[in-house]
Amino acid sequence: MVTAVAFILVFAAPIPVLGISIYGTIWIILIAYFSHFFAVSLKPVVSAFKQMDPSLEEAARLAGAGFMRRLKDITVPLVGPAAGASVILVFLIACNELTVSALLWSAGTQTLGVVIYNLDDSGSFNLASALSVLVVLMVLLMMLVLELFANRLPKGVVPWRS
Repeated sequence: MVTAVAFILVFAAPIPVLGISIYGTIWIILIAYFSHFFAVSLKPVVSAFKQMDPSLEEAARLAGAGFMRRLKDITVPLVGPAAGASVILVFLIACNELTVSALLWSAGTQTLGVVIYNLDDSGSFNLASALSVLVVLMVLLMMLVLELFANRLPKGVVPWRS
């Protein structure tokens, strides 16, 4: 709620240098989502970085590996599963997020949570229930696709297959 109010206060007027206003557009919701879910998505990645042994990169550096080579061979394979898990986590949370988008939506920029809430609030319980079922099916479809590709993904990306 605080994030949404902050974005309303900051972006109600046009951006000074550019002279454009993102208030009432989908961009303000997207930027608010990025800032709102940044901590949630960063937590697993930071944890994976902290678990990495510094001697791995040091040994690669001593062997003559450049930054991109160390990134490709050491960092990405070790941090990739945590990054993948954080993407899944943010997707599942953002799918039904309501607090930020309830204050920032306008005509044509409604998110799924706002549409379901508005349908329910207006008495269209059947439509709200149908859309909620579609959201659940979308999440299940994503989980099924992840399950199909789980053998090709690094261990730990798919949270329910440890």
